[in-house]
Parts: sequence; C-alpha cells; structure tokens
Amino acid sequence: MMQRGITHVATRTIRFFVLVFMASALTMATLTACSGGSSAPNDSGGSSAPNDSGGSSSVTGTVTWPDGHPAASASVYFYNYDPRFSASGWYDGKYEVQQLAADGSYSLPDCPCKDLTAYLYVPATPGADPANGGQDCWMIMQDDNQTYSGRPANPGDTINWQALDMPCSPTWYTSDQPTVQSESTTVLPSLNSGSWQSAEARISSGS
Repeated sequence: MMQRGITHVATRTIRFFVLVFMASALTMATLTACSGGSSAPNDSGGSSAPNDSGGSSSVTGTVTWPDGHPAASASVYFYNYDPRFSASGWYDGKYEVQQLAADGSYSLPDCPCKDLTAYLYVPATPGADPANGGQDCWMIMQDDNQTYSGRPANPGDTINWQALDMPCSPTWYTSDQPTVQSESTTVLPSLNSGSWQSAEARISSGS
C-alpha cells in the first residue's frame, strides 16, 4: 500500500514538471514569434530620415532686380564675414553662383554663415561705353527685411534677395551702411557707371 502511494506521488511529480516544461516552451515560442513580426527598423540607410537631396542643408531663395523681376542668368557673390569660417566651394569667405536659374533661384551650401551679404554681378560688355555696359557692374542686395549689411544664415533658411535701387558700381564695395549710402548718393552718380536698368536689359538680352 505504501509503495503504491509513493508511486502515485512520483507520477504526479513527473506530470507537474512535464507541464511546466511545456508551458515554458510555449512561452518562448510566443515571444520569438512576436519578436520576428515587429522587428526594429533597419538603420543601414533604408528608410530613416527623408532624403532631401541637400535641400535642408543649404540656404535657398531667389534673387531679383529692384523692379522685382527675377535676375535670370546673372551672377551672385555671397560673402560671409567670419574669419573662422571655412567650407568647401568657398574661397576667402566668398561663394559665387555663376548663373542664376530662369526664376532667379539659388542654393548656397555649407552655411551656417555668421554675417552673410550678397552682391549681384554683371560683367562688362566688350567695346561698350562705361554708361552702357562697358564696366563691370556690382549691386549690393537686401533681404526681405531690407537688411543689406550682413545677417546670419543657417541650413534650411529661405532668404530672398533684391538688388538695391541704385546705380551700378564698377568696383566692389563694403556693405556697411555709411559706405552704401555714400556710394548711392555721391560716388556712383559721379562715375556715370550705368544704371541697374541698363544692366538688367543686358542680362535679359544675353548681351
């Protein structure tokens, strides 16, 4: 009788451990299935951040003449007055966009720029007289806030520039307010270096 009792207890113990083992195996299988069905995204470049093709890493915008027309085919020089600044494509704090698109749009890479200014540039027409394209033409530009003496610019910023309503200059000049006002009212009128209207007409006609 005692032997049958011991055997019965042993059988129940074995069944208990078998049930525990089966429950553990079932739990592991369930966890493995869940893990496989909702794995973490692949960080190898498949679909992390949207690809903006460099758009958000550049300063973009448009360039227009004083009358609001796009400065199509004109050249623009950007200057960043920061002695510690150095970036690919920039030389001595200067970056040139050689020919603007038909809508006057531009893209300026490798900012942030601490003190950015912009100048519209129209090269001289060989054989023309000074007042009608015979000299290089430099025109300082202002942003949407009518700031021309320097402003910060960061990747992703949109800055629209417009040339100031003043005569062209045969030489580049600094962007501080006293110099710009002097160029506009005294220096350039005496040089007879041509109007911005004449410069726009030359660029628009491709001459």
